[in-house]
Amino acid sequence: MMYELLRDAVRRHLDETLLIIGQLAELDIMDKPVSGGRGIGEIVLHMIRSLEYYMRGIVENFWEPLPYTLETHSTSEAIIELAEQVFKRVSEYMYFVRLMNLDEKIDSFSRPTTIAELILEMLEHSVHHRGQIVVYYRLLGITPKQISYIV
Repeated sequence: MMYELLRDAVRRHLDETLLIIGQLAELDIMDKPVSGGRGIGEIVLHMIRSLEYYMRGIVENFWEPLPYTLETHSTSEAIIELAEQVFKRVSEYMYFVRLMNLDEKIDSFSRPTTIAELILEMLEHSVHHRGQIVVYYRLLGITPKQISYIV
């Protein structure tokens, strides 16, 4: 039951987030609507990297930063394409999570945590940045796509 809940939450999050990332094509990825803040493209890349970082780490025990930067993905189209590829991989990793013990502890972080907690933290982190992206869009004059919430 826990696996199904996490799987469905990850799928829903990826679908909703891809809608938002797709709007990156409407602006310059270097735009910084907040003085001293990161550019919108950099924030989107950070979110994409972190989703794959968590899932690849959980499934393959590979905890290395991924090489997605503005130098390697310098256009909105390249970032959107990367998001589509990474989100597909994240979904595939989630398939393998069903074979794992979600209560298994991982001691590689500031405190021991379970696989289930790491997946929840991944979602929380990504939702945080999705909200940041939506605020940036508004500050840049873009109306964010509507996400269909339950309520």
